[in-house]
Amino acid sequence: MKFITNIQCNKFFVMKFCILFLFSSLAFAQDAFQPNTIVDKEFLEGLPPSLRGEFEDSNSTEKEEELEQLFRADTTLEKNKIILQKLKDQIEILENRLDDEDSSNPSKLERFGERFFSTIQSSFMPVNVPNLGSNYVVDVGDQFRLLLTGKVKEDYDLMVQRDGSITIPKLGKIVVSGKSLSQVESDVSTFIEASLMGTSHFLTLTKIRDIQVLLLGGIVSPGIFTISGGSNLLGAINVAGGISKNGSYRKIELRRDGQTIETLDLYDILVYGNYQSGAALRSGDTIFIHPIAFQVPVTGGVNLPGIFEALPTETAGQIISYAGGLSEGFVGHRNIYVNRIGLNENSLLNVPFTDIDEFVLRPRDSIIVPNYRNILEPIKEVEISGMVARPGKYSIFEGETLSDIVQKAGGYKDGAYIYGGALFREEAIEMEKKFAQLNYSDTVNYLISNIGKPNTNINPAALDFLAEELRSRRYSGRIVTNFDVNKADLDPIHDITLQANDSIVIPPLARVVYLFGDFKNPSNLNYNPAFNIKDYLKLAGGLNDSSQKEIIVIDPDGKTSIYNTSLFSSMKSVDIYPGSIIYAPRDIGQLSGVVYAATVSPILSSLAISLASLNSIKD
Repeated sequence: MKFITNIQCNKFFVMKFCILFLFSSLAFAQDAFQPNTIVDKEFLEGLPPSLRGEFEDSNSTEKEEELEQLFRADTTLEKNKIILQKLKDQIEILENRLDDEDSSNPSKLERFGERFFSTIQSSFMPVNVPNLGSNYVVDVGDQFRLLLTGKVKEDYDLMVQRDGSITIPKLGKIVVSGKSLSQVESDVSTFIEASLMGTSHFLTLTKIRDIQVLLLGGIVSPGIFTISGGSNLLGAINVAGGISKNGSYRKIELRRDGQTIETLDLYDILVYGNYQSGAALRSGDTIFIHPIAFQVPVTGGVNLPGIFEALPTETAGQIISYAGGLSEGFVGHRNIYVNRIGLNENSLLNVPFTDIDEFVLRPRDSIIVPNYRNILEPIKEVEISGMVARPGKYSIFEGETLSDIVQKAGGYKDGAYIYGGALFREEAIEMEKKFAQLNYSDTVNYLISNIGKPNTNINPAALDFLAEELRSRRYSGRIVTNFDVNKADLDPIHDITLQANDSIVIPPLARVVYLFGDFKNPSNLNYNPAFNIKDYLKLAGGLNDSSQKEIIVIDPDGKTSIYNTSLFSSMKSVDIYPGSIIYAPRDIGQLSGVVYAATVSPILSSLAISLASLNSIKD
């Protein structure tokens, strides 16, 4: 039932496509009067599901401009009819292919060769620009160009007439139908040399005829098809939609005048690449696709698992060769297994590898080849840059640590500021994003739930402010860890295990303390080991009246602390290092309509993470 439903859905999509094609102009005219509402994506993600749905619905209009261009007002009625007819032909082939799906096979294995005819346009269908071999057979409808130079200078277009001849003006007729292209060129050359002395000629086939062929049997869309005279048997099959589920890839006949003149086994092409064009198609030819004999699924240690068509008396060894032969996963095994389904019982036959070329298969057999799969782990790399002897990318093995990679890189250079070292990790970036989105979503939900409540004044500008804050945030993925390899040697707990794509930065020592934010004079100050935090705040002119009551201090290693400025006596013991950041946040609670508890807290909680990446990281 599920398969049938899928097929019906696919057919519905095809019909829906046609309706959209015909009425796209009307749809675009209606779209012109729709409001163009654009809502920020990140803002939508932070809204409650019920509100988010309303915004998304208002932004769901899509335009199909390419379809509309095919049916513009300046397109002629005749051209529109041609376009529609081509669409109908393609839709019919698509529907036939959908009907042709094999609903009886629940496995994921594909029938070998089924993708060969999976496209409507095929490389086997030549355009009407002749590029044919000398064995091409000329017939009625072909057109030549004859150029005469020398004593006689003429240029003629010569069509092969119904009587099989071409007529050269003032000279006469030459019968060319049924002859090869090389023979026609020879006959014309002899005729010209005998009729016009001192005249050279050049004969070119400029247009090939159309022919009609009949395709029957196991074909997706049987019937009579008009194709180019230069088409081959494969191109004709492709025009008819390919071979059906009951059609054989192994026995395809080309019949002419009631006689079979060629039999094609597609496995010679699909498996071994042995393709010869064979007999050229002519009008009135019949291509007959025989039904399948039986199919054999092949799984396990072969290079091309799939469902293969077997001819009577073919062996397990032949079918395995069609599957690309045994893969490296079979090496070391001595047997294959054939699951044989009989009328009364099933059996699993153990076939020695040495006997597979003699083991004849039967209908409903399936081949299982033992397969050992060695799962290859991708090479893991980390990058270390900055103040190390040999910066660059290094491969790591499972369990290697930061001190291992520092050793591979030749150790630290003189002047390396290991306390300001930084480790960035992709996994941490994703965690930061999730945490920020959660905080943002919770805040938006809180604001929306309090709109309209008594004694609550929430301005819609608050939502805009939060959306902008989330959009402008940068995520570093910094991991706070120890970079002192001597300390790591003494106690492995201080040596972090690395992950693939980690990035390590070792900066030089920068004797600077950064003060920015809501200070009267934000500055980058020279580091003084005798100064405490109060001294640095004084040099920055102190805090503005609009600043918060907290100061954020970020150490060079990424650790962050928040201190209350009303308790300066307790802040004297705060350690400030080269590369430390002292940040004074603004009291955004003063913004009209923004509730402090709902907005400031989540912003401050994630601000320290985003600021950590600014710590004196220089190559």
